[in-house]
Amino acid sequence: MAITSELNLQKAYLLHSRPYRDNRLLVNLLTEENGHVSAVVYVGKGGSKGKSANKKGLLQPFAKLDVELKGNGALKNLSKVENAEKSLPLESDYLFSGFYLNELMVRLLPENIELESLFEFYQTSINQLANKEQIEPILRQFELTLLTELGLSLDFSILDLQQNQNPNTYDIREPHFDCHYYLPEQGFVLANFAGKTPAYNTEHLRMIGDGNFYQADVLLTFKRLMRQVLQGYLGNKPLNSRKLFSNKFKNN
Repeated sequence: MAITSELNLQKAYLLHSRPYRDNRLLVNLLTEENGHVSAVVYVGKGGSKGKSANKKGLLQPFAKLDVELKGNGALKNLSKVENAEKSLPLESDYLFSGFYLNELMVRLLPENIELESLFEFYQTSINQLANKEQIEPILRQFELTLLTELGLSLDFSILDLQQNQNPNTYDIREPHFDCHYYLPEQGFVLANFAGKTPAYNTEHLRMIGDGNFYQADVLLTFKRLMRQVLQGYLGNKPLNSRKLFSNKFKNN
C-alpha cells in the first residue's frame, strides 16, 4: 500500500519559527498526532496580502492551531493553518516561562513521534501560566513529564529500596547524611562519600517522587536536580530563553 503524502488536519502549537529561503519560514510545531514536526511554510514577499501572508499572522506562540501537513520526508510542508483558539495572554515571567518550555521541546524532542499525552500536558501548562499560577511548580512538573516522554524517567522508588538494604550506611556526623546523588546512567545512589556531585536531601526527593513539591525548600531541591539532569541532555549550548528571565527566575 502506498504511503499517503498528506496528513490529516490536526491540532498544533508553534514552538519556534525562523526565516527560510525564498520568502518562507522554517517552523517547529508540537502537533497532536505527529509530535514534534519541522515544516516549511510560504509566507509571501514583504507587504504581500492573501493566504500566504495570513499564515504568517496566524503562526503565533501559545495559540492552538489547526494545521495540514504534507510530505513524506522529515521536513514537511505546512499547507494550511487556521486558528483553533486565540493566543494565550502570557506576560512577563509567565511569557518567558512559556518560551522556556518551547525551547526545551525543540532541543530535546525527536521528530515525527506521536506524543499525545505531552501535547495535552503542554496545553495544561501554558493555561496555568496564562492563569498566573505559581511558575516554578509548572516548570518542574513539565520538565519531569518531558523526561518521561523521552523514556528518561527518574526512578524515585529506588530511594526507599536502597535505604532499606543499607540501614547502617550513613554516618550522622557527616554533612551528607541522608542524601542521594544523581549519577547519569545510574540514577539515584546513596551519598555515602564526600564528592563534587551535588547531593540532594533524600526526603525532598521522596516528596518530589510523590508529587508533593510545593514547599520552598523542596522546590529548590527539585530545581537543582532538574538543572543537573537536563544539562546532561542539553550539552554545553545554553538555552536562549533563560536569558529572558528576571533575576528571580533567571536560572529556571
